[in-house]
Amino acid sequence: MKTNFFKFILPVILMILMTGCESLRISTDYDSKVDFSKYKTFNFSKEIDKVSLNDLNRRRLKDAISREMVARGYQVSATPEVLVNTFVKGRNKYSATANTYSMGGPYMYYHGWGSSSTYVDVNRSIEGTLFIDLIDVQEKKMIWEGVAEGLVNPRTETREETINNVVGMIFKNYPR
Repeated sequence: MKTNFFKFILPVILMILMTGCESLRISTDYDSKVDFSKYKTFNFSKEIDKVSLNDLNRRRLKDAISREMVARGYQVSATPEVLVNTFVKGRNKYSATANTYSMGGPYMYYHGWGSSSTYVDVNRSIEGTLFIDLIDVQEKKMIWEGVAEGLVNPRTETREETINNVVGMIFKNYPR
């Protein structure tokens, strides 16, 4: 009896654990020749208003980036030295699981008697990518980029916290 229990339940437990470990992938890149300490001011490019987020999440994103920039000694300015540009892209990701329940004798599959039913559970998730670019206004070139990739949590009650955490992780390795 114990053998059957572990034979069927252990793979389910392992799948749940592996799914829970799927995490956000963060990467950053920057121009190593740039002296980031020379920059004191920033603002957002006009392109941020075109980011494919609703207005509420766009403001949350701008607020999170502003907090990170201010924490690194920058001030918002109408004539910035650095422009912040963001880009968001997402794609639907589908997974399906077929489950069969059967009733009948121990030889049902061999003799064709008994009944069974199968249902397919289809799950949709969104895999999103957030790009944050910093551009030197005078030189007109990108000096830093941070990228976060992973599954997007659709729950509204955690969106602000999620955006703050993701932006914080992106800026964690910001050069200064």
